[in-house]
Amino acid sequence: MAEGINDESLLARIRVLEHERDELRKDIEQLCMQQAGPAYLAIATRMHFQRTAGLEQEIESLKNKLASCTRDSLNLQEELSEAYRIKSQLADLHSAEVSKNMEAEKQVKFFQGCVGAAFAERDHAIIEAEKAKEKEEAMSQQIDGFLKRIEELTSVCLKQKEFHDALQSDQAMYTEQNEKFKKGFYGRRALA
Repeated sequence: MAEGINDESLLARIRVLEHERDELRKDIEQLCMQQAGPAYLAIATRMHFQRTAGLEQEIESLKNKLASCTRDSLNLQEELSEAYRIKSQLADLHSAEVSKNMEAEKQVKFFQGCVGAAFAERDHAIIEAEKAKEKEEAMSQQIDGFLKRIEELTSVCLKQKEFHDALQSDQAMYTEQNEKFKKGFYGRRALA
């Protein structure tokens, strides 16, 4: 923006100097016409050439500055265009990164939900395992009670078996004695 103002001021200054040069030429021509003397004409011509040369140098200097400013302006416009292109690329990259970030946030939320569900399942499994362990301990105590009862019953059964075996042995002995007594009784009866 400042360069545009600077360029305009340089162009205005060039126009002013060119106008001033033209006015000086007219003035010198009028003076020369009025003062037809040769000495004055030479001085006026020399002054005219000096002033014109100074103005020409200043005009040339200002034109060079204007050309330099124009080149600088073009360079700055190219740099600005490049900056806008880079800004556009950065905006595209930023947009892509924002999109990736949003997708990553969705995935994080999804995985947080999965982790929460996994922790809930784990906690439920731990509770179930504790209940199963309590049941196992209760069953183990019951089994221990059953085993003691089986041992007691086995002991009673063995005693009963021994008693049964003893009874069978006694029965066999009594049966044998009974048979002997019967034979002896029938044998005596047959004799009597």
